[in-house]
Amino acid sequence: MSRDWNLDGRVVVNWKTCEWRPYPALDGGETGLMWRPVRATPGPGDGTYLLKVAPGGRAKLHVHGGREEFVVLEGELVDGDGEVLAEGDVVSYEPGTRHRTTCPRGCTLMVWIESPIAAVEGDDEIEAMRAGRRIVNWKTADYERYPSLPETADPIDWRNVRANPETGEGLSLISFPPGAGSALHEHTGWEEFVVLKGTLTDPDGATYETGDVVSLPPGSIHASRSETGCVTAVVIEKPLRTLA
Repeated sequence: MSRDWNLDGRVVVNWKTCEWRPYPALDGGETGLMWRPVRATPGPGDGTYLLKVAPGGRAKLHVHGGREEFVVLEGELVDGDGEVLAEGDVVSYEPGTRHRTTCPRGCTLMVWIESPIAAVEGDDEIEAMRAGRRIVNWKTADYERYPSLPETADPIDWRNVRANPETGEGLSLISFPPGAGSALHEHTGWEEFVVLKGTLTDPDGATYETGDVVSLPPGSIHASRSETGCVTAVVIEKPLRTLA
């Protein structure tokens, strides 16, 4: 039977039910971190993964070669300048961010790291971190109509965090009203998202529930629909190509 979609290589992990493993610390020491890789390998600290920080856990001073972006799924994380990153916050840092974090009460994060992390000595670069940090809480954000929807798509709303509105690439929040669906499209790079609220169904019948983290490789073709309505936080690596 022919199909107009391609979801080969898809990975789905639910952060509420997955098995956690010790995080490979940058310096080999104890950090109070557990993780569940989604598209990442132990060692360099880059890729896409879930991270669980125990109460009192911390990340030592480090620098990011590329962007660091995450969603606080539960709990809270304290950045090097004292900023409390609360449950629901979607956070983006520019490449070169140099900082450390602490977690007095524990938290769980959905993390996208563009390039390897390097542990460093010395002081945080607080002003540069603040200048390059963006924080949007998905529960309280103002959404607007997605600006570049094709005529074949249902109305869908979004909140730009760090994204190109013309191509879709970058980090954004996407809100589907009940019964809405996206137009058929192809991803020329990775698409990875977490379902923050509601459900979302792909054309092969797979339904993603609240808490699911989905990784789709380059070449994926699909058109998603949400009967219940949903909100997702999504990183799209390269431009989308609308097919219908």
